[in-house]
Amino acid sequence: MLPVTPLIAHAALLARLASPYPSTVGETLRYDAKLGYFSIGEASMSVTRMAQERGTESFVFTADGQGGPPGWRVRYDMTSWVGTGRFNSLRFHRRLEQGSKVEEHGYVIIPDSSRYREEGVEGDWVAPADPLDELAFLYYLRTTPLKVGQTYSLSRYFKTGYNPIEVSVAGREPIVMPGGGTAPCLSLLVSTRGTNMRVWLTDDARRLPAQLEIPLPFGTVTFSLVSSISPGSSRSPSG
Repeated sequence: MLPVTPLIAHAALLARLASPYPSTVGETLRYDAKLGYFSIGEASMSVTRMAQERGTESFVFTADGQGGPPGWRVRYDMTSWVGTGRFNSLRFHRRLEQGSKVEEHGYVIIPDSSRYREEGVEGDWVAPADPLDELAFLYYLRTTPLKVGQTYSLSRYFKTGYNPIEVSVAGREPIVMPGGGTAPCLSLLVSTRGTNMRVWLTDDARRLPAQLEIPLPFGTVTFSLVSSISPGSSRSPSG
């Protein structure tokens, strides 16, 4: 059985985040989505800009995608505001469209008081002192030291009922990169409340999410990186 250890002490995290982030403003990652062998859509993630969120300097991360098999066509958009110092979520917006059905939620997250609230809904709820939303969580994984054979237990999701989130580093695998070459990647299994997804991060300074497998109601969808653009560079090398 893999050992379960804390992901990182808070002080060590602060020291880690004082160094340059693996992602920079302007980075855009684009993905092809496949269900088995069939292409069913596309998705992208970006570090869109810097902003002041309630007086705190913040990254603004965005993600969007569209597609799905016939009868399940969907479109989603997510935006996450994350403080640059402690790397905590401060605000999160999610919109999902499926046919004529639209679900939209906005959250204000307050790490200092360990609370969050949903826009348009009375009351507030308990959150961890170092909260992350689902988009911020992926960017957080890119900043952290991960060792093959280790399992890390995280209780940082802003909705506490989904904690802890277990991140197991299963090994290294070659993953096809834009251009057709391969790059060694850390293979991660991310589990919460009986739901499992897989993430492959390049084993280098950028820690690019080269591939993701996400279970959806109609099957497991594989998102493969097809282009990576960052300021001062063109598409990523082929590995």
